[in-house]
Amino acid sequence: MKSETLSLKKIYTAGSQMWFSKDSHLDRQLRGYGCGVVALHDLKVYRGYADPSKTRKEYKEHIRRLEKGGIFVFPNLGIAPYYYPLMCNLYLLRHHIPLRLGWGHTAASELRCNAYHIRECLKKDMPVIFAAGPTYPFLFKKKNVPLYTRDRKKAGGSVKGHYMTVLGLADHEGEIWLEIASWGEQYSIKLKDLARYSKYTFPFTTRFYSPYIKK
Repeated sequence: MKSETLSLKKIYTAGSQMWFSKDSHLDRQLRGYGCGVVALHDLKVYRGYADPSKTRKEYKEHIRRLEKGGIFVFPNLGIAPYYYPLMCNLYLLRHHIPLRLGWGHTAASELRCNAYHIRECLKKDMPVIFAAGPTYPFLFKKKNVPLYTRDRKKAGGSVKGHYMTVLGLADHEGEIWLEIASWGEQYSIKLKDLARYSKYTFPFTTRFYSPYIKK
């Protein structure tokens, strides 16, 4: 399959404006705000509905304000994937932001259709928030999604029970790669790995929420 990358040329239209850490950094304070809050913040900045950050300190402060502005996360529990789009839409409505999140499609269905819906969103310059839902406790706790660098080398880490944001998509050597933002860092994952992981999660919790403009 011919190598192709979608939408990455526009990732910096909000100003290289999107802040990213230059190296992996376990920031416990940032992670305390919740990955779902971070993902919504990144979508807002990309679309120009929030000020971009220039430093890690500024990035964390913007996310703290977003959480205080109406997104409540239960400590150590996070945000349930069934509830997430409703919570985001209530926040966006309350703050007069015309973005909305639809229920979207599962990882398995996106793999079957060659990531059609993700591609369509990226063509419209719309990043896609997605959930890698929680696994069944004690049965599949070792299952996860491997992380790779942006140039598709092993990053030495993995994720599970996590919200992320798709900023680009690439077809490379027969694989569909998602280029993602997570905790202020950039990675790649294989869509196939995410779909495989979804077999061990609660039903319909590993999915891509379709963003759109509310007219």
